[in-house]
Amino acid sequence: KSVKAISIIMNYTKKAVSGTSITLLMSVLAAGIAYLTRIVLARNLGPADYGLFSSVLTFIFFFLFFRDLGLDSSLIKHIAEFRAHNQFNHIKTAISGGFLFQFVSSLVFSAVFLLLSSFLAENYFKDSRASTLIILVVVYVVFSICFTLLKGIFSGFQKMFLFSSVEFTKNLIVLVCAFIFFKFGFGIYAPMLAYVVVCPLLFCIYAPFASKLSGFFSNKITDFKLVSKRVVLFGIPLFATSFAGTIIGYTDTLILTYFRPLAEVGIYNVVLPSALMILFIGRAVSSTTFPISSELWSRKDYRRLSAGVSLLHKYSFVCFIPIIFTVFAFSKFFIITFFGAEYQTGSLALQILLIGALFFIVAMVNNTVISAMGQPKIVAKITILAAAVNLSTNMLFIPSLGINGAAITTTLSYGLVLILTTVKIQRVLKIRFPLKEWPKQIFAALLFISTIFTAKYFLPFSPWYELFISVFIAITVYLTSLFIFKIIDLQEIKYYWRLLH
Repeated sequence: KSVKAISIIMNYTKKAVSGTSITLLMSVLAAGIAYLTRIVLARNLGPADYGLFSSVLTFIFFFLFFRDLGLDSSLIKHIAEFRAHNQFNHIKTAISGGFLFQFVSSLVFSAVFLLLSSFLAENYFKDSRASTLIILVVVYVVFSICFTLLKGIFSGFQKMFLFSSVEFTKNLIVLVCAFIFFKFGFGIYAPMLAYVVVCPLLFCIYAPFASKLSGFFSNKITDFKLVSKRVVLFGIPLFATSFAGTIIGYTDTLILTYFRPLAEVGIYNVVLPSALMILFIGRAVSSTTFPISSELWSRKDYRRLSAGVSLLHKYSFVCFIPIIFTVFAFSKFFIITFFGAEYQTGSLALQILLIGALFFIVAMVNNTVISAMGQPKIVAKITILAAAVNLSTNMLFIPSLGINGAAITTTLSYGLVLILTTVKIQRVLKIRFPLKEWPKQIFAALLFISTIFTAKYFLPFSPWYELFISVFIAITVYLTSLFIFKIIDLQEIKYYWRLLH
């Protein structure tokens, strides 16, 4: 039994690390392409037009929860469970039911916004071009069902390379097509046309892999009503979570669009993705954690699930602090270098949002584990509460503080989610969180950032040399402090290294 237990531990650990590594690599590439796309758009459009593009895209995406119904995450969970029990006919049934529900909701969604496009352009966006932009986004929304379902299939079968490569391929196609459309003089419509083109291309590329993997054409649809009901009912709390999460992520842009100039909206939509780009690491970990956690929970293997979550919590902040605070220290230089001097007024908002991103990286992992344990209602309640706080504080701060007020409310919401999800996981899995280590980690983080600012003050070099030298010194001091305060446990690292090999 002992040998079998060790074998199972090694199998799941290798699967988790392998999946996370692949997903992380592809996520880095996808995030890099997406960020390059934003740079191209921001420089070609300018703050005002980029603000209009961003506000229309955000406005339509805000209402996508009516289409998704939480089915994306529900499908991943049920494919993993059906696969564990060799119920392949049910996998085809779940996929078919998910597609049908999303297709019908997309048609309803599209009809409403096509009818309202002119009214919204005149009264909300206050720019006639918004009407055409809305129509183009609606077309993208309908076609996007196909590749979101493909991602769900790949994740449910734990084919992490295929899963993670979809986003990379999508972002690359959008970048290339947007660049081409700009060259042909389509102006503000260029990026929207790129979004329309990307959906059928992705389906043609990935549909054969999904069909072969799921055995879609060789299996039968069975118990359609029963399986579809199960998938949809599980997705409803996730639907609420998606709605609440959308409020946190999008209402700042929507309220900014109403109360502030479009140029300010454009600046905010440069700094917000810049801060949240770090979340691709959390998404990579969560994407791998979700199916594995679901399978462990289904097998009642609580001990290994608890051990994995404890390890993630212990080392998350340690790994992310250098990245977050490096960008924090060089926020204005970062914005000017990549987007231009006309966007530099967003540097303070970027710094505030970076703190929120640090909170939410760990909160994302918490949400994934709680959902995998079959308790998405808990995630929904926590996220709804955070969304309510976000919405009320946005209305309070944005009219007077603008983009800095929006950044403050987002950071507060992410911090609240982190606290509440951490408490919930501690109660369910009986995990002892490293509460004694966290104050040491905070001190190490303050030591890191103060070292960078001190080095910047005394180094009479150009910005790039200043960046590399000060960060090198700060990382050296940071790593030294981690070993001095025994935040990093070498014996524990060696144990897991041996386990993986």
